[in-house]
Amino acid sequence: MTALFFVLGLLSVASATFFQDCGSVGADVELLIEGCNVPPCILQRGNTYPFEILFTSSKSSSELRIDAYASIGGVLVPWPGLDTDGCKQLQATGTPCPLDEGDRVLWHMDVYVLHEFPAIATVATFKLLDSQGDSQACVVVPVQLV
Repeated sequence: MTALFFVLGLLSVASATFFQDCGSVGADVELLIEGCNVPPCILQRGNTYPFEILFTSSKSSSELRIDAYASIGGVLVPWPGLDTDGCKQLQATGTPCPLDEGDRVLWHMDVYVLHEFPAIATVATFKLLDSQGDSQACVVVPVQLV
């Protein structure tokens, strides 16, 4: 049984995407973007990509909000079309919110890259904010929109 957990742990680490933490108060934050282990992540405009953030909650919270944006020409542009209610995207639980301190949380969202986005190299930021406005998880990852 221990060997199984070890192998599963190695698989999850092996598939994680490298990112920069931008002030997470939660612990053990991991980012998984399908098809991208090492940035910049190549994102084809007009396609949808599964994004997952795994973290351990540092405190109890009645909600989880999403704040996502990209830096385009030095201007922070909100990522359009995202449902900002992060509780709706929590996985592997029957009642995703409220969160308790110490909960291991898996957030999943299929992120659509609009055709209208320019074909550029940029930086995407995803924040999962608790009910006090603190970033339980905050990840920054370079992306190349093609």
